[in-house]
Amino acid sequence: MSLMDFSPPTPPRRAAENIVPMINVVFLLLIFFLMSAQIAPPDPIDVTVPDSTSDAAPMDPNALYVAADGTLAYGGATGDAALAALSAHEGVLALRADATLPAAKLAALLPQLAAAGVSGVELITGAD
Repeated sequence: MSLMDFSPPTPPRRAAENIVPMINVVFLLLIFFLMSAQIAPPDPIDVTVPDSTSDAAPMDPNALYVAADGTLAYGGATGDAALAALSAHEGVLALRADATLPAAKLAALLPQLAAAGVSGVELITGAD
């Protein structure tokens, strides 16, 4: 005499999926996005530099920005505060002036920079 088993059948267990390849892909994507992200902070004001054929790199990454309307920005300060902040600058000053800035405004700025203690100015231009 045999006994009959009337308990509900247990469904077969699925094999555990390996998630290591998915983790690898996620880390590779993370590394890719970290490497391709923009690390440098954005410019304090929008400046379109004039074109140049020179490939020389600017000497100082701490540049004075001059917008098309003559607005100054240096080291987080804008306007007259930017000129006051230049008193701590030593050496040649990198100047990022907008391409549409009138030359008369740029020429009028140079004596103000000399009065602030700037010994020399290097105009940053864009390459062709």
